Parts: sequence; structure tokens; C-alpha cells
Amino acid sequence: MLLAAILVIASVTGYLMLRPQKVGPPTPLSWQVRSFDGLNSVDQAIHSALLPAGEEIIWNNNDTGGWITLERAQELLLPPFYRDAFWKANGKVYWQLILPGTHLSHALPTDPHSDTDGHSDAAVAPTEQGPSKVSQATQGQGATVYYGTGGSVPGQSAYLLVIGHAHAGVMWANQATIWVHSNPNAPYPVIVKAEWLVGEGWRQVIPYDGTSEIERVKGTLP
Repeated sequence: MLLAAILVIASVTGYLMLRPQKVGPPTPLSWQVRSFDGLNSVDQAIHSALLPAGEEIIWNNNDTGGWITLERAQELLLPPFYRDAFWKANGKVYWQLILPGTHLSHALPTDPHSDTDGHSDAAVAPTEQGPSKVSQATQGQGATVYYGTGGSVPGQSAYLLVIGHAHAGVMWANQATIWVHSNPNAPYPVIVKAEWLVGEGWRQVIPYDGTSEIERVKGTLP
């Protein structure tokens, strides 16, 4: 009995000494980038605005079944789409809303580098582009995409806010991912699935909260 007790105590002690005190965030893959230390300041600003915007868009879709258009984003003062001082300071990105199904592009078709404020664009009719292979590839379970290009800050990226969702009676299935491309004028991808995006040079942004990032910098997390 004494030997068995000693073995149990030794095993527990060894486990407590060897196990990591805290489980850190996973190491990003080659096609991913950390939101804190992998993005420059302007990309961090856009990413930080896209995170709550994605949540707002998803909740709106859950409530209404529709998507927040870029015209509606101007009325809601919703960054990073709203054309205010933040928009001007962070490259005056030109945003397009790519809807699922037919994948028509709804955009504010003005010069992305003009100093026009957000309200004057609200009445401009959206532009459209023909159906792409995206809707075919997703077989009706298409993604809604907010696509940002044309940023004027040196070193700025292009952006995708991809909101994947399911139909056929599946509720509360929306989820958003954010992607960046080193070319600020990267063309819209033919297919918005991860495998295709990675092959086209897009990288998924992995968000970490501030506490985790501070711990990682101090050396307590990987």
C-alpha cells in the first residue's frame, strides 16, 4: 500500500510539474497571420473595425434575413465602411458587398480616394456584376462577402470579410472570417473557400484578445 501511494504521489507530482500552466493560442499556419504582431498599423485598424462589424452584420441577418448594404452602413455609421475620419485616415478603402446566390456586387461606385463624406453616397445606385463561379461552387450555400480594395496607405492590404452561412432550415449558422492580401488591389477571388483563397495569396487573420497577446509577448504563451 505504501509503495502504491508513493507511486501515485510521484505520478501526480510529475504531471503537475511537466504540464503547461496555461494553454496558449494555437501556432498560426503558414497561410494565417496573427492580428497583433502580423499586421501593420493600418491593417490592424481595419481588422479591429471588421470584427465588431461582422458581429453586427450577422445579428442583423439573424433578425431580418437580409444583409447590411453599404448604403445602410453609411446610415448606421458602421466602420470601416462609413466614410468618416477613420475611413480617410486608413486608406479610404473601396468596399463592395458580394451577395450569395447570384453573387452580385453592390458597391458605392465613387472614387475611393475622394474626400466625399459618407452621407452623399447613400443615394447612389449599386453596381452589379454577372454571376461568378462562386455561387456554383458553393451549391447554394454561398457566402456573403464584404470586399475592400484600393487602400492608399503604403503597405496596406486588401480585405475580405467572409460570412459563411447555411440555408435549408439551419439556424444560427453564420460565422465570419477575415482575410488580407498583400496586394491592396487584389482581384475578387473566383471562389471564397479557404483552399482557393490560400492559393491566391490571401491569408486568414487569427484574432487574439489583448490578455493572451500580452502573455505571449512576455513569454508565458507560445
